[in-house]
Amino acid sequence: MAEEIDDSEFYRENFSADSDWEVFNAQLGEILQKWDVTAESDVGRSLKAKEIYKCKWKVQKETLDMLKNGIEVEHHQALLADEEQAREEAKENTCLQRTNAHHDLIANGNSFGPPIRSSQDLHILARIYGLRRFIVLHPVNPNLNYMKSTSEFNFFLSALAVVSAEVQSVVPIFVQIYDPKWNFYTGVALAPALRTNFRLIGLEKAPPECRFLMGLLTLFREKVPTSYPQAAMISVCTTYALDTMRIRMPMYVPFDHGLSSEDIVVDGEVSPLEVQQFCSLPHGYTPESCTEIYLVYTWPELSEHVAFDSEQRSDFVPSKAPLGKVYLSVEASSYLSCCLRDYQSVAGVTRSLESFVGRNFSGSSSGAEAASNPLDRITEHKLTTRRERSYELPSQAGLTKRLPGPMTESELSELLAYLFPDMHPEMALFPYSKKSFKDKFDPMRIKSAVPDSLVCRLSCLLATCHAHLGSVEGMAQVWAAFTRQLRLLWDNSLTVSGISAGFPDTRTCLLHQKLQMLNVCVERRVQREANSKRKSEGFVRKASSEEDDDEEEDDDDDGEFFDCDDLTAGSGSPTKAVLSLKPEGRLRRLNDERLLEEPEEYLYIPETQEPVPKTEDQLQDDAEVMLKLGPGSGLTTQMMCTSLLSDMEAFKAANPRDVMEDFIRWYSPKDWEEVTDELGQVKHQLSIRMTTEGNTWQKVWEQAQAVPISRQKRLFDDTNEALKVLHYLETRKMHEIYNLTIVPLLHSAILKLIDILSNAKVEDLFSPQIEQLLTDLCRLSRSHSNQLPPIKPLLDDFAELERRFYQFKCFERLSGYPKKSSLQQVKLQFEEILRNENCCTIVNRRLTAAGDGTLYDILIPKLEEDMADRLVSKDYIIRLDGDTKSTEKGLYLGPQFMRAIVTGEKLRLCGAFTESTAFV
Repeated sequence: MAEEIDDSEFYRENFSADSDWEVFNAQLGEILQKWDVTAESDVGRSLKAKEIYKCKWKVQKETLDMLKNGIEVEHHQALLADEEQAREEAKENTCLQRTNAHHDLIANGNSFGPPIRSSQDLHILARIYGLRRFIVLHPVNPNLNYMKSTSEFNFFLSALAVVSAEVQSVVPIFVQIYDPKWNFYTGVALAPALRTNFRLIGLEKAPPECRFLMGLLTLFREKVPTSYPQAAMISVCTTYALDTMRIRMPMYVPFDHGLSSEDIVVDGEVSPLEVQQFCSLPHGYTPESCTEIYLVYTWPELSEHVAFDSEQRSDFVPSKAPLGKVYLSVEASSYLSCCLRDYQSVAGVTRSLESFVGRNFSGSSSGAEAASNPLDRITEHKLTTRRERSYELPSQAGLTKRLPGPMTESELSELLAYLFPDMHPEMALFPYSKKSFKDKFDPMRIKSAVPDSLVCRLSCLLATCHAHLGSVEGMAQVWAAFTRQLRLLWDNSLTVSGISAGFPDTRTCLLHQKLQMLNVCVERRVQREANSKRKSEGFVRKASSEEDDDEEEDDDDDGEFFDCDDLTAGSGSPTKAVLSLKPEGRLRRLNDERLLEEPEEYLYIPETQEPVPKTEDQLQDDAEVMLKLGPGSGLTTQMMCTSLLSDMEAFKAANPRDVMEDFIRWYSPKDWEEVTDELGQVKHQLSIRMTTEGNTWQKVWEQAQAVPISRQKRLFDDTNEALKVLHYLETRKMHEIYNLTIVPLLHSAILKLIDILSNAKVEDLFSPQIEQLLTDLCRLSRSHSNQLPPIKPLLDDFAELERRFYQFKCFERLSGYPKKSSLQQVKLQFEEILRNENCCTIVNRRLTAAGDGTLYDILIPKLEEDMADRLVSKDYIIRLDGDTKSTEKGLYLGPQFMRAIVTGEKLRLCGAFTESTAFV
């Protein structure tokens, strides 16, 4: 039996192995050393009033392998400004044992934070104790595995005390216990010869005497040593809640056909928003929008012997408070912001337009040229009278027919009348402004379009349709009807209204450039056909006048006339060259300049073809092609010099006896330089770049023939370019339509909000936020990447501005405007609300000029009617400090702190009691 016991190792235990407690201590010690929590790093200045509620916080996290899921250690530290002054202030502090935690517990500047918690919420320990730096331990997943036994509490508390002593930590360390939603923490902070114990308790039904200051002072004195001779200092804060304010701002949806007729019963008055323009976007606020109003009265610092507060009588009533503030907590959701957020989802829809509205949604083939048979054009009699184009309003039949989607033909016609008021005069309610677009739009800022132009109207209408009139299907239906209308305008040689005149402006958005290109094509087409018509009529008149003189000519044999605009042969062909010296295509003389080789002949400016317009994507494609081909490629030279060759040929036709120097004198005067020779005579010669061997200008000049523009190939084929634009718009996928319209949509939304604020006479209040929105949109619209940057931050700021406006309207009504206060007074106080985290001062006994008695007088009667029922909470803080001038170790008694939060019958006590660890 003895041998069996000796051979078995089952009963043997290795007592030299580290326990879990020791392993945990070692790991925690390494983390604390890395974060540098010693007294040398704990040097800082005194906190300013409300500083921990406004400053930014740095949070570091580490995970330890304990308790199944592990323990997470968090280091919270406030990032304070002017830290360089901290060391000098620390030298002035004569108390060797006093740490930053002691300073924070005693200072009353951060006693009470706002009752409304911001989105960047402050940790509960910073709110309760006013600490600038602390460490928290809690399970990695506290909701599933939280600490609930006394053995676990003791395990970690003992570890914290030991580790803090080992690494000489002066930073408070806490452990989160029980259910996280209860916010219970226990902790410890060590200092030379001092230990501060942090404890929190909660009572669902506290004794009546413990809900008032007198009973709390009794509890406090029982916990504090009797060696403190001075009186405790008291800070009190009472919070009251007024009735929640709701202002009904009903939904407005343009072309909604009954959507905005909803009549939801909501507490509060109806106050519709006033707008003057941008009717194609919705506005208004949801019925759930409301503003909660809290009144907070504070007694910053009192001696315990001055104030009296018990169940029978209390000095802490609003009329006696030295400081009073009103807080507004707003929850408002705008239909405009919701519409913009919903439109974001289209960015992920990669379906084509045809999948929504069918393959042949554009109708029959476009254009007279495209509709005719090419063989008929070849065999067409040259003197046949051409079809007269009707420039009256074309028929609108078929624009909205056979377009599948959620909207009916009449509803779709109403939307088209809004986009094209000139084409639908019987239905148009919103004609385009006759003012110059340049007066309204600064193209150097946002890469968008003119406000309330066709592009902006279309973008807003697509977003509205997506949100309220059929989702993506309704949006596709509107886009298809829009492209049909454009094709109809092109077929009838009518320009698109609501678009800036001129060539495509690359400082605007791409959709606006495409529509500008379509207008240029229409104008060129009308001009070309008018010129052809004049030539045809002139030729016919000339032929008819010669009929009497030439009776032998066969009646069936008509003379030929070539419309040289339709020729497809390239310029520079020998068949086109004018071999005679007869000048052609002269426009006017160039002042009194004469030809260098023929001084008796004047130099004439030729008729030249108009410049070729290009949109931004075409310019980018050309740049990519030339970059791939390289600078030495002949195709690159041809692409760059097409317009130059045309101008040289026209110049040679207008000036048959010219030389290249004559052309340079007109075309590029800077390259015709004035020089002085050795004899002092002034002469002119070509610049160096024009005389360099292999110069491109010289090569093109040698190639150019004398060909007037009447026989040149068109540099700009308006028919082909127009069809390209129509094809481009008709083949866009849904996410591509989103990319084309999102910037004009956001631009119009911001301008609509400015319009609303202007009508409410509060635009000056929110001018910094508006300017920031426009700046952000400018940066977003000019992004050089292929994909748009994320617009969520911009939409968040936009929604916040709308929320602030709703807050102002509620505050305006709370202030009794217009009967009891003026708009100027309301705006002045609301500026304070914007600056001070949703609060403004209503009474300040110390600085009477800072408080406005008007709002105080309005709110006090509302409060005194049922003060007890409106009381939300009472917050008491009792502080007691030792001799801060003590320079000997062990003589400083340390701070004593207790906070009591009373809400009805509930009571939460948060204590930080300091004890001496020195042996005297």
